[in-house]
Formats: sequence, structure tokens, C-alpha cells
Amino acid sequence: MKITLMKKVPISRIFLIGLAFFACFVLPEEITGAEGLALKTNVTSVLMGRSIKVTAYLDLKSENSAKNYLLLPYVNYHRWGAQQHLDSNGRSTFLIPLPNSGVVHVQVIAVKAEPNNWMGTSDPNLLMVGRLLPINEVLRSNEIDIRVQKRQMPKLPNDGHLYCIQYENWFGDSSWETAEAVPLIGFYDSYDEDVIRQHILWFIDMGINSIMLDWSNHIWGDSHWDQRGEGARTIVNNTTIFLKVLAKMRKEGIEVPKVVLMPGLSNGPPATMEALNEELYWIYQNYILNPRFKGLFQVYNGKPLMIILDTGAIGNKKGTAESAFRVPFFQESLSLSETNLDNFRKAQGPIDDTHFTIRFMSSQNQLTKHNDLGYWSWMDGQLKPIVTYLNEKPEAVTVTPSFFGKNGWTAPEAYGRHNGTTYIETFKVALENKPRVIFLHQFNEFTGQKNAQGLGKDKNIYLDEYSDELSDDIEPVSLTSCGYRNNYGDWGFYYLNLTHALMDIFRGVRKESTLLSVDYMVISKSEINLHWSVAGVAPKDFTVAIDGKAILKEITETSCKVSVNGLKLGKHTITVIANGVSTRYQLSDNTFDIPTITPLPVSVSHTLTLN
Repeated sequence: MKITLMKKVPISRIFLIGLAFFACFVLPEEITGAEGLALKTNVTSVLMGRSIKVTAYLDLKSENSAKNYLLLPYVNYHRWGAQQHLDSNGRSTFLIPLPNSGVVHVQVIAVKAEPNNWMGTSDPNLLMVGRLLPINEVLRSNEIDIRVQKRQMPKLPNDGHLYCIQYENWFGDSSWETAEAVPLIGFYDSYDEDVIRQHILWFIDMGINSIMLDWSNHIWGDSHWDQRGEGARTIVNNTTIFLKVLAKMRKEGIEVPKVVLMPGLSNGPPATMEALNEELYWIYQNYILNPRFKGLFQVYNGKPLMIILDTGAIGNKKGTAESAFRVPFFQESLSLSETNLDNFRKAQGPIDDTHFTIRFMSSQNQLTKHNDLGYWSWMDGQLKPIVTYLNEKPEAVTVTPSFFGKNGWTAPEAYGRHNGTTYIETFKVALENKPRVIFLHQFNEFTGQKNAQGLGKDKNIYLDEYSDELSDDIEPVSLTSCGYRNNYGDWGFYYLNLTHALMDIFRGVRKESTLLSVDYMVISKSEINLHWSVAGVAPKDFTVAIDGKAILKEITETSCKVSVNGLKLGKHTITVIANGVSTRYQLSDNTFDIPTITPLPVSVSHTLTLN
């Protein structure tokens, strides 16, 4: 008997151009002729920043197969949304977020897919968000008009805690070759203002009040800031545009999150403290003192907060190379011997904190113990992340939907997403300790090492991200588009919604709610091992049901074994129910959750197929 488990199902631009020759097609049941591409949507209006569901139908009367085509959505004749293939019935459903108010025009085109290219095409003018709809002969759908309505954005938390999302803004044409999934927005450049705006709208909806922009790989090995290369100049440009979008949104009357920058002192080959101090002065002169950006930077202990990534502990005279080298890829990336790294540290002067509140950040603090030096963490490699204390009070912790350890994503110590259970377990440390700063690791990474091109002597240490399961992005992604190492879609809005719900519970909002995530651990011919995690109000106990019939009751643990002996072949639904509790969060994967007015039962289902 073979058992197959499917994905978890939780129960509980604007630029117009005249292109009058665009072909339009009627709805699928009315299509005539050789070929036709038609579009339907579930709504005619939507609130700013929310998503519409669009279904495209491709009717082929020739010998072409639907699987040979790639569908690409456009909004106002510019690429916007994930590229997707068709299913066996010649259809594909898109979730398309719309960040700008006004009437927008949605259309989809079909192009021939490139064989053996997981992205569908290698043409960046077709893949990348913001590119114009091609004027050459391509199959075009009818055009649908959607009215995007302005809305009053929620106020951000002001409870003394920083809910800080870790954010990358270095993406470009060549950044997506190893992405584990395809963002709902599509493959984007980090300087695209609509992309930035949509991200910020999601942040505000979640209650994120601080954004940390990653500048950590800018000045590797440099002695002075003016030695920075093209990569550093690109990300500075992208950051300037990011700040401009925040300023524009603030001018609309929207309360926007504050910004924190994270320069790097050591992550690759260490830079000198002189180079870092020159960089800090440049930031102060060009950003902090810029009237347009006044008030956009996160103030912490009276000055703008600056976080310095420093895995080699160069910024603390008590640091040691030995502590950093406990993590093998730290030793490789720092590119100095133990003696040379320690001597380099001794030769550095102090950091200039005249204009900033400085905090240093390392990673894998469960091994390096850099938290004992006051260092915060980019990501730790254990289910209970390390809390950094200041004056005997919890100051910072980093929570994550998954994590790798000292040998990367494919090593035994790595811990995957496990359908959200990992995220809940790491977040419990924040719930229990209530630190001043909660880092949410992380919004967007999507870039890692190609097969057989990892770090280490065997080229098998994979960092940043690896696969849909072994990755830590929470940005919403397509439910159907494949990734570099997977042939199906993935988490949709699930991790965005789970983040929102966990932060609400931290803040005591709708504190009567319980969150439940359920995962399977082991599958055999006759038995499934289930385990689950809960946050919020503790359930009385749990019930496990198959096809609606309770088979195990009054379970007080958070795991159990389920026998499938005696079940008929075919599909079945297995459900875990938390008893005596309720929730206001559906934890949907296909839309941004609005907490419900009426409490909902707390249960999660999986679909399994016996054959």
C-alpha cells in the first residue's frame, strides 16, 4: 500500500499606453477557431494591496499541447504576477496583488515554453516584472478591468517592541536562477517601485513596524568606503528608491515602518573599522540628514539604530576566531587563518557611534556564543533560538520558519518548514521571553547555490535557500509555479498569515485565539506519525479524525501514530482538531487573512492517497 500526502489545507503601474490592436477572446465555452486564450476573474473591484484570483483558459485546436505553453500575466501592459504553466485541462489560476489604486487592466499572454527550463523561459523581458507587453505575435487573452480602491491602512504597533522583518533588496535579472519558489508578484528588480509598495503594504497589514535592509556583503576586504564596488553601489541605489517609496506613501497619509540598515564588517573577508566608520558617516550625511527621509529611520535608545553583521566578532575585543570557526562556512567565508583573524581584530580601532545606536549581529549563536558578547543573531540553528540579553533583560531574538546549522541546508542539523510547526516553535521563544526586538527571518532571499556548487571542499554546503522545504522566505509565492528544485507550487500566503497571527498573539490582540500547525513525520505502508504545534490558548486535548470520523480522542500530547489499515484505496482526509479552543485566524494560503469576527474551530487537515 502506497501512501501519498498532499499539501496542508487549513480548515479553520500604473502606466497606460494605447495598443488598440490587442486581440481579445471571449470566454472558454464560446471560443471558436484554431486557438483561444480567455480570462476570468472572481471580482471586479479589490482593496489596494489585496489580490485578485484570475483564471486563464487555453483552448488549442491544433496538435499543440497545453503543457508546451507558459502563461504570463500583465497589469496595464506591464508584466506583473508569477509566470505559470497550464494544468492538464488547459487552465491556470493566478493570485495577483494590486498595490495601486485606480482602474487597472489585466491580461495574460501565452508563449511557447522552453523545454527543460524550470522558469519556462530564459527571456528576462518576459520573466521580469515591469517589462512591457511584447508587440510581436503572441497569443493574448481578453482584457479585464479591475477597480482598485484606496483604503485606510492600519496603524502600526507602538508597544515598545520592534517587529523587524529582515529584507533583501539586491534582486535583478540574474537573481532568480535558483529560486525555490516564484513570488506572487513575479520575478522582480529591487528598484521597482510597485514591488516595494506591495511589500510595504503587506508589512503594514501584518503589523511590522521596522524593516532591516541587508547591506552586509558590501565592503568585503575593503580598507575604505570609497573602494566599494558595483554590487554595493547597486544596493545603495535600490535603498534610495526604497526610501523614496516610503516617503511617497507617508505623504499619502499612510503610517509606514521605520528602516534599519545592516552594513557588514565581517561576513566575507573582513573590512577595516575605518571603512565601516566611513560608511556610517556617509549614511548619516546622505540618508539621516536628508530632509525627504526625515523620520523614516528607526530610533533606538535615542539615535538611529545601526546593526553591523560581524560573524568574525571583529567589533569586540573579547571575540575570538575560534568561536567563529565553530561554524565551518564562517571559517571559509572569512578567508583568514585563526591567527590572522585575531591579529586583524586587535589592529582595529573602535566603531564610531556618534550618530547611531550600534548593535552587532552574528549568526548561529548556539555555536559561537556571540550572544555573550551582546551580539544579536541573523539566524540560529536550533528550534529554540538564542535570546540576547542586555542588563539582564531580554533584548533580541530571531524567529524563523526553518533554519540550517553549521553545515547548511542539506546537513542533518537543518530543520525544514514542517508545514509551519517550525515557525511556531521558534516563535514560542519570543512569546515566553518578550524581548524588545523580534527579528522575523526572513521576507525574501530566493537565491542560493546551484547543484554541486555549494561551499566547502565537497561543494555540498548550501546556504541562503535550497528548496521549498529547506528555505526561510515568507514572501507570498505562487501555489502552482515550480521552483529550481521542486515541480509544484508552494506556500502562497500561508507564512505571511502565520506571521501576522503570531505577532497578534505576542501583542495580546485577539488573545483568545489558538494557532495550530500539523505535520507528518514518518509514512509507512500502515502507519502515519503526526506531530503538531500550537500557540496561544492551550487546548484541552486533541482529536484525530479520518474522513470526518474520530479515530483517536483525548490526546494530550502533540504527536501520535495513526493506523491506516482497513481504509479503502483512494483519497482520504486526516484531520487534527484542537478541543476547547477557538481562533480568529484561518491561516489561508490563497488570500491575506482578515481576522474573523466569529470564532472558528481550530483544526488542520491533510489529504492522503492510498494506492
